[in-house]
Amino acid sequence: MQKKPEKYVQIIGFTLFALGIALIFLFSWKTNPNVGEYSFLPDWLINWADQYRNNRKRTGVPFIFLGFLAGAYLIYIKQKSLRFWILTGVILVLTVIIAELGQYFIPSRDPDPKDVLWGSIGAGIGLLPIFIFYKITTQLKK
Repeated sequence: MQKKPEKYVQIIGFTLFALGIALIFLFSWKTNPNVGEYSFLPDWLINWADQYRNNRKRTGVPFIFLGFLAGAYLIYIKQKSLRFWILTGVILVLTVIIAELGQYFIPSRDPDPKDVLWGSIGAGIGLLPIFIFYKITTQLKK
């Protein structure tokens, strides 16, 4: 029988995941794509994100952290089923797609399929190493 995760850990995990998605939508759906107006972000991140050459890559950055967070939570609840890991990846990719489609309704923004690609790559970079680590450690414990 699997041990149930603590209720507060579930609440914290869900809250952090929801906050991450909300921030992604906030940054994706603002009229000006530059993030320099947000004082809660560190200066080095603002400088990197607002450079034109990082315009598309920056889409993937929050998804790295979101993928990592989701993977860590799946490990915490001891979710061994590959189906849940794939479903988590699909949810992250759908989040990227929704964020980009939302830009269609903002006059100064345009949805970009390359942003979907970069966001999906970011989700994979965050989720896949955690999954591999989990599989290796569970095999070593046997």
